[in-house]
Amino acid sequence: MASIEHQRRGPWSHREDGLLMRLVATQGALNWVRISQQLGTRTPKQCRERYHQNLKPNLNHEPISQEEGLVIEQLVREIGKRWAEIARRLNNRSDNAVKNWWNGNQNRRKRMDRRKT
Repeated sequence: MASIEHQRRGPWSHREDGLLMRLVATQGALNWVRISQQLGTRTPKQCRERYHQNLKPNLNHEPISQEEGLVIEQLVREIGKRWAEIARRLNNRSDNAVKNWWNGNQNRRKRMDRRKT
């Protein structure tokens, strides 16, 4: 694992993203400890989350559509806030994107309710 002095926090650089993608392409998206060691600047957890939440090639980065929003709302009623499970049922969305959409939508509703009173 990268030593504590060499681990970074904060935004990923383009260089780190590119190297992470090359490492995943050659080694697969399973051994995050080895990938982290070869990257040298991030922990295994940071590498795994960056790939699955931001860099995975098939991720849909477009805003969540109204239809997807309705599906999310229905699934939350049925299975609760199980973001990974809900994301699997949508079109290439990350669990984090689904959770962020839900929380943003809830905050918008609260603001609208306050304006009505």
